[in-house]
Amino acid sequence: MVQMINETALVHEIFGPGKKGTRALICAICEAGKLLFEERRAMDDILVTKDIYPRVARQMAKDSRSVARQVERLSNQCWDTMDCLQKRKYIGKELKDIRAPKDMIFYLAFYVRFKESFYKILEEHPELLFGGWDF
Repeated sequence: MVQMINETALVHEIFGPGKKGTRALICAICEAGKLLFEERRAMDDILVTKDIYPRVARQMAKDSRSVARQVERLSNQCWDTMDCLQKRKYIGKELKDIRAPKDMIFYLAFYVRFKESFYKILEEHPELLFGGWDF
């Protein structure tokens, strides 16, 4: 539960405190963090539709498909809401667009864990992409 406080604060930092309906995205970021940093799974081996959305759906007592739609919509809104400074802060470099909504989940999970941007962490620790790392 303490961990979700960090995810909640981050999402509210991006959207502002008045944004409602962000719980699915917050839970998805938390679950991605668990898979990446507690279970030490490789990022490329994590399938959001199989590994993250069902867990979030159980937590929220909702259908996995509706959770998927909600998280994907919120991930895209998150991208659209961020200004250039926020994108540099959380992602680490300027991108024209995110490849997929799942990327935002991973970018934010890395930021919650390390308090540094995704690409900065990967420059310093590329082994994080492959799982099974040990710090």
